[in-house]
Amino acid sequence: MNKHGMWFIIMVMVTSAVFAGGNQELESVSENLSGIVRELAPDAVIAGTVNADEFLEDGTKGVDAGLLTLSDQDKQKLKNGNYTAAIVLQVLDTSWAQQQIAGMKSVFDEYDVEIVSITGAQAKPEIQIENIENVISMKPDVILSIPVDPSAEGPAYKRISENGIELILIDMIPAGLEYPRDYSSLISSSSYGNGVSAADIMASEFIEMGKSDAEVAVMKLNFSHFVTEERVRGFKERIEQYYPWIHVAAEVDFPYDMPKVTEISSGMLVANPDLNGAFVVWMAPAMSLVAAAREAGIDPAKFVITTVDLEEDGAMEIASRSYLKGTGAQDPFMNGVAEAYAGLRAILGYENPRFVAVPGYAVSKGNILEGYKAILGEDAPKQIVNAANR
Repeated sequence: MNKHGMWFIIMVMVTSAVFAGGNQELESVSENLSGIVRELAPDAVIAGTVNADEFLEDGTKGVDAGLLTLSDQDKQKLKNGNYTAAIVLQVLDTSWAQQQIAGMKSVFDEYDVEIVSITGAQAKPEIQIENIENVISMKPDVILSIPVDPSAEGPAYKRISENGIELILIDMIPAGLEYPRDYSSLISSSSYGNGVSAADIMASEFIEMGKSDAEVAVMKLNFSHFVTEERVRGFKERIEQYYPWIHVAAEVDFPYDMPKVTEISSGMLVANPDLNGAFVVWMAPAMSLVAAAREAGIDPAKFVITTVDLEEDGAMEIASRSYLKGTGAQDPFMNGVAEAYAGLRAILGYENPRFVAVPGYAVSKGNILEGYKAILGEDAPKQIVNAANR
């Protein structure tokens, strides 16, 4: 046999030996060649304060709430002024709303500003418009409010400034309003940053599971809603940059109607049986997905849901290491404090920053008890403590 024939035989034997080793080595080589590293982003925050640059749609960057200051003379003037405030929220029956109110009240009480009205709109624009009209008739010095539907409620909100009342907006700007003519400031928690932390928590869970590739869904509102859209943008951009092995396999829209979200969630799970998890834009619809996943018999140890905000039922899920693995939460009490200080400055005639951004707070299984106290303002109940310590 000539040397060329011998070399051919040797090459065949080597090649056969490589393939005889099975697919494991080949898969490892393929994974290495792909350049995808399955590790957390260097600045990942899965527990604790979340700082991120926040921007409005026109590029205005959020500034720190520490700029909302008062002098000693300002404080005395407020105490002597018999000023009044009104709070007009989209709902009242959530921890978020109650913590917002508590934060505002802590400041207004300190400066003897009377709160003449606190209303919720049951998440219905028509009720919100009626509430605004009723509050305007009370002639408070300042109104602090979050819209239900910014596109539909613009004319009602414009009437606030037309009646000589200062307006502090929470999270969103109603259509047609201009700064500083129609409102004094917009105060919002980290939206983009909370979406980023929800992505970090999800990636951390998948890495801990040893999952090399994951398919997830994104569940969002079915109408234009800047704050939740920023959360989605933060989540998507984070996984695109740092976790390309997490693939968004489905995007599902839902209405502002929580009973329907469970039905929609069930349909999503049936239509996408290979999903490994989902990002949902806030806690209530996330809990609807939890209910649907539980009904479908999905193993919570293999399914990762992350979201934004924190309520007691969600905290129990996180503590129990069930479907909901973590959240990038707003700090509603501190938001309320910032909103009240902006309101006081507006009463006194100061020009506030157009956009003030309050940091978020990542809550996952490692800091659920600390996160509960930080976000909900009280110690976690016994059942959550017991679940966290198991």
